[in-house]
Amino acid sequence: MARVPYVERDELDSEGQRIYDQIAADRGRTEVGLQFRALLNSPKAAGHLTSVGAALRFNSSIPEGLKELAISTTGREWDSEIIWSAHSPLAAKGGISDASLESVRTCKDPESLTADEVTVTRFVHQLVQDKQVSDDAFAAAEDLLGVQGVVDLSLIVSYYSGLALLQIALELKLEPGRVSTL
Repeated sequence: MARVPYVERDELDSEGQRIYDQIAADRGRTEVGLQFRALLNSPKAAGHLTSVGAALRFNSSIPEGLKELAISTTGREWDSEIIWSAHSPLAAKGGISDASLESVRTCKDPESLTADEVTVTRFVHQLVQDKQVSDDAFAAAEDLLGVQGVVDLSLIVSYYSGLALLQIALELKLEPGRVSTL
């Protein structure tokens, strides 16, 4: 059970309903998922936060598979069933192999990762685990993704780390009927 209520659209004032509708529209849905419905206890902040997330997820300069790998790796770093279970299938659709995803999921066998995947996961690991990124890891990410890409990667790790921390603080769980793949 979440520590805060999941807000229904009709419980919000007109501005809150507009924010609810924007969150749903940004994700191509008619309803807002539980994670964001919990955040709608603070509608304006939720709207700003989820707008950043939509920009990073749907308008990133990072190739789709590598972007979803970065999101999945961030979810794995935080043991987030919600992030991992939602984004690892999207990474697979984006061309990340099952072996690479299993390597990230189990934190084993980095040899199964491609050079580009190593660059992305190394950046994520260092940022989340070490709270810093080495010059070598940063340069490799910038060489792979460009300046905008390395900024997008940094923002993606930051955004999804923030969501993971919210999940921890608010004790948010997977949607009913969803099964963890972590």
